[in-house]
Amino acid sequence: MNTNTMMREQPKERAGAFTTQTIIRKWGNSQGIRLSKEILAQMNLKEDDTVGISIYDGKMTIEKVNRPKYLNLAERLEAFYKRPIDEIYVESTQEVDVGAPVGKEQW
Repeated sequence: MNTNTMMREQPKERAGAFTTQTIIRKWGNSQGIRLSKEILAQMNLKEDDTVGISIYDGKMTIEKVNRPKYLNLAERLEAFYKRPIDEIYVESTQEVDVGAPVGKEQW
């Protein structure tokens, strides 16, 4: 295949694909890519969401990273009660007797 043929070939579009172009701009000491409202809406992204960037065979893929809202129980309780974990009232720290086994439980 000669160079002229290679330049005329265009990438094949996939059905339902959204294609756009943007410019890499200076952002502090780094470079950044600005994403349009249309891209954010289609990817269900909002400010401060985390994305993963993969590079393979000269192509970059950006995907939304679905991470849990809370990393542990303490964070979840603090968000629910709207106060630090040390200020959450605990009624009792003793074990509760739930009775004798009724099935094939093993203790």
